[in-house]
Amino acid sequence: MIWTLRITFLLFIAWIVFLVSPFVALYDLSRAVEAKDVDTITERVNFRALRISLSRQIASEFLKTRDGKEELGGLDPRAAANAGAVMVNPLVEQLVTPQALIDLLEDGWPQAAAGSRRGGAAAPAVSPISFDIGSLGQALKLFFTSEGQGFRSVTVPVPVDEPRDKQFRLTLRLSGMTWRLTGVELPQALRQELIRRAPKATTLNIP
Repeated sequence: MIWTLRITFLLFIAWIVFLVSPFVALYDLSRAVEAKDVDTITERVNFRALRISLSRQIASEFLKTRDGKEELGGLDPRAAANAGAVMVNPLVEQLVTPQALIDLLEDGWPQAAAGSRRGGAAAPAVSPISFDIGSLGQALKLFFTSEGQGFRSVTVPVPVDEPRDKQFRLTLRLSGMTWRLTGVELPQALRQELIRRAPKATTLNIP
C-alpha cells in the first residue's frame, strides 16, 4: 500500500512538472530574447515550422486585400493560396531570423521586416509581448488560457490581459525532451500592416 501511494505521488509530481515545462521553456526563451542570445534562440525555435506558420497567415491576409484579389483573381482557391504564399515569401523570410524574432518578442514589432514605428501614423497599436509573471494569479491565468493540442503541443496567448484580437498566440511543440517554438499567430492588425509596408518583391505572370 505504501509503495502504491509513493508511486502515485511520484507520477503526480511528474505530471505537474510536465504540465509546467512548456511555460518554463517559454520563460527561458524570453530570457534569451532579453539577452539577445542567438544560440539559445536558434536551439529553442523550429524556424522551418515557424516559416510555415507565418507564411500561411500572411498569405491568407494578403488574399483578403484588394490588391491580392486583383493580382490573383483568375485562380481557383488552392492555386490562389499557393500563389499568395509565393508572393509573401520575401516578407516571411525577413521574419524568420533570430534577430527578427528578437525584435518581435521584445516589443511586439518586427523592425527588421516592417521598419521603425516612428513616422507611421497607420501603424497598429501592438502590445509588447510580456512574459513577466508578477503574481500567482497571473501565472494561473496564463496556464488556464493556454490551449493544449494533445500532449506534445500547447498554444499560449500573450499578453494574457489583452483582448484576443491584440494577442500573439505562441505555439510550442515537444521535440524529444525540448519544447520548441513552432508558430506565432500575429494579431490581424499587424499582419495587415506588414503587407502594407512590404515592397512588392515578386511579380507573378498569371495567364
